[in-house]
Amino acid sequence: MDMYFFPEEMARASTDVGFRSVLVSGINGDNLDSVKKMEDNYLHFNENHDLISALIGFHAEYTSSKELIKAIARTAERYKVSVYTHNSESKREVDDCIKRTKMTPTQYLNSLGIFEHGGGCFHCVYLSQEDFEIFKQKEIAVVTCPASNCKLASGIAPVEKMVNFGIKVALGTDGPASNNALDMFREMYLTTALQKVINNNASVMDAIKVLEMSTRIGANVMGLTDCDTLSPGKLADLIVIDLHKPNMQPLNNILKNLVYSGNKQNIKLTMINGKILYENGKFDIGVKPEEIYKEANKIKSYIAS
Repeated sequence: MDMYFFPEEMARASTDVGFRSVLVSGINGDNLDSVKKMEDNYLHFNENHDLISALIGFHAEYTSSKELIKAIARTAERYKVSVYTHNSESKREVDDCIKRTKMTPTQYLNSLGIFEHGGGCFHCVYLSQEDFEIFKQKEIAVVTCPASNCKLASGIAPVEKMVNFGIKVALGTDGPASNNALDMFREMYLTTALQKVINNNASVMDAIKVLEMSTRIGANVMGLTDCDTLSPGKLADLIVIDLHKPNMQPLNNILKNLVYSGNKQNIKLTMINGKILYENGKFDIGVKPEEIYKEANKIKSYIAS
């Protein structure tokens, strides 16, 4: 799931290499023309494409005008679809929203009709009890991003409490500006480890639940219900894990070991839509990785100069 600028270029890049992407609009500000562009992209990217789909969303309440948010809510109502946005990532964000609107970000967005058809919110580090009730009632999913929240010193989301309350929780990485690694194995470990710390209880946040949050639940939150499990009739999006690496031995509880000890070096093969894109250290993406690295470093040097 990718929320950023230039969705056409993101879609082209994903298609070029054979990578599946769910594009989420990240519009903000007060330009209502951007809502029409978001709607056009939503319709365009969901037109029978093997690898690209789109969701309706906006960056956050603190970067978007009331009029823009209401226009997005009207668009979501027109298509009866969920809306995705950043929510309650920092204490300052929540405090500023309460000062400005007399409501938390969740309550404010709910009052504007954003969650009439559910949705997904990224981060959700600071939620009130009333926010919890809204999330459960409106069937809003949380996408927790623990590594980003640690790097930015935003705090630790109460994931264990969310799960116990009946809120759907998936795992994300946030973007490279606030999380250099973009490593789902690290996100899994941090999710379970940090919950043990803030709850002062080593038995909370079961690792198998965390693995489910990073796979099946995450796919469902993105609307990818056709590739959420390894089942007959589903799309073939999968990875193969090398169990012969030292960190995966001995073979005691493989599922928990993936969360507590696994890392991306354990990945032996990556398949998207039935096509192998990576196997045994070699990429098959239509271009040599060295060319991509060279271009990325060239751009970095230009920006830094």
